[in-house]
Parts: sequence; structure tokens; C-alpha cells
Amino acid sequence: MFSIFKHHHGKPGKELLTKITRFFQALVFPDQCLNCRGLLHPAAKDPSEARACFCTFCLARGLPRFEPPFCSRCGHLFDAGDNHVCETCLKNPPRISRVRAALAYKGLVPEIVPLFKYQARLSLARFFEPLMKEAFDRYFKNTGIHLILPVPLHPKKMRQRGFNQSYLLVRRLARSHPGICGTSFLWQMDVTSLKRVRYTIPQTGLDIAVRKENLKNAFHVIDPARVKGANILLVDDVYTTGATCGEAARVLLAAGAGRVDVLVLARA
Repeated sequence: MFSIFKHHHGKPGKELLTKITRFFQALVFPDQCLNCRGLLHPAAKDPSEARACFCTFCLARGLPRFEPPFCSRCGHLFDAGDNHVCETCLKNPPRISRVRAALAYKGLVPEIVPLFKYQARLSLARFFEPLMKEAFDRYFKNTGIHLILPVPLHPKKMRQRGFNQSYLLVRRLARSHPGICGTSFLWQMDVTSLKRVRYTIPQTGLDIAVRKENLKNAFHVIDPARVKGANILLVDDVYTTGATCGEAARVLLAAGAGRVDVLVLARA
């Protein structure tokens, strides 16, 4: 029990104090699965590791990555074959150039995204962030992105929730690309150019036509000169019908944006 105190003499160092703190935290506040509250493996301490967030039973449901084959436009996942443009995008080409994701909305994913979004399990952000970085590097790092825009919340919704989940997914993306950001940046994080100006009811349970009507004129571009000619990457949590990102893309393109792509945590 007291093995952490062995081999230390004199004044405790920072490393020893850290071990002592973690030891007593583990006694009082055992590590729990963020989904079912079951106990976690005591050796799992890195919050970016799946086993540090979820128990073995929950992980058995799977955290599937967003992988080919998928529609090269909207990111709709196919069961087999190669990447190609889906029938829906052929008939009605979307305003969004490309939709890509970190995860597929399957397995454990539909359970943990609502925990993050609606129940404020914000520690999940430390697990999601590396997944978003990996997806950004794979699909958008070298595609001429100028601005990264987390989809904004209406001020009323922001007050109710207390955080913008889309921003938390990429808030540290700039730190992971120090050679890109700074004085010689290729892209910037932008949380001011796009504003949500109309409060809307939740989209859950609505069909696509109602979703589109619900989002109509919900967004406004604050500074058209900033987005004019810019290649923009919208960031959101889940892409289902595309109504939210589609409406945001519409107003951005109307304001002069050159191209709008989308990166989400999960593609449904």
C-alpha cells in the first residue's frame, strides 16, 4: 500500500507529491467509466486513451473510425465497394464540398456523444480531440483551408449549456500544428465570423424537410470581408442530414466564401 513512499529520502520532490496526490484521489474518487460508471483499469491514466475513459464492457461495443468506403461528397458510409458520389449528391449536389469525420456513428459512439453534448461530460473532450486532429490531418491539413469555424450556438443555447461542444473538439488544434499557426499561418481558428441569430428547436426526431425549415436563416456572417474568397472548414459534433452545416455553408457562400468543407466528430 505504501510502496509509493519507498526509496525517497529527505524533502519530497514534485514527482513524489504527484504520486501521493494520485494515490489518495484513487482511494476517494475511483476512476469510473464515463459511460456506465463502472470501474476502469487502474493503469489507464492518459485521458486520450479509450481504456482511460471507458470500461471493457462498453469498449466491446466498438468505437468505429470513419473509414472508406464513403461518398466523396457527403461522407455517407457504404457497406462495400470504393469511394464514389452517392445517389443523393448526384441528384442534388450539396453546397458543402466534402464531409469527413473522425468516427462513424455506430457502436458506443451514439451513447457517448450525447453524454458530452447534453450531460456536460467535458472530460470526453480530451479523448475526442486527438481523434479530430487525426481526421483533420488525414483529410484537410494540406487542402488550402484558411478558416476553421466551429458551428456556433445561439446565445440562449450557449447560456443554457455553458459551452460550445464544436469548439471544444478543436480548441487545441493550433497547438498541435505550431509550424502552421503564428505569423506564417495557413489557417486560423475563427469563432466570431459566423453567428447564430435565430433560436431553433432541437433537431432530434425531425425529418430532413422540417430540419431545413427549422434552420432557415439561423446563421449570419458578421464580417463578409473576412470570409470572402476563403476556404472554410466548418466543425460540428454529428452530421446526420446535413441541415445545420448546409445552412451555415449557404450563408458563408452567399457572403463570398470560396469553398466550405465540414469536419465532424461522427458521421451518422
